[in-house]
Amino acid sequence: MSEQPVSADDLHTVSQQAAVWEQAIHRAEHGETVPVIAHGEHVADVVPSGELDRLRETIDVLSDSDLVRDLRTGLADAHAGRVVTADQIAADLAARRTTGE
Repeated sequence: MSEQPVSADDLHTVSQQAAVWEQAIHRAEHGETVPVIAHGEHVADVVPSGELDRLRETIDVLSDSDLVRDLRTGLADAHAGRVVTADQIAADLAARRTTGE
């Protein structure tokens, strides 16, 4: 996250607003999350769209209690020295999506 938030409190003209939002968008395009401050409170973040996609995917995974249980089992397997490839994991996830598990 950026150390330089966008402050809505400092914007007095439309041209100032446009310039600040343009800068926030430019920073997000370059992978930076930009906090938005209004009335001294952190109210939002401008995030790169790829980051938002990753967050949504994480929420989907963590919302699936069966999948979380399986991931924990997979971690136990890894700690026990059993190896599972990324291709095997991807295939298992794809199978889950098509069968609705």
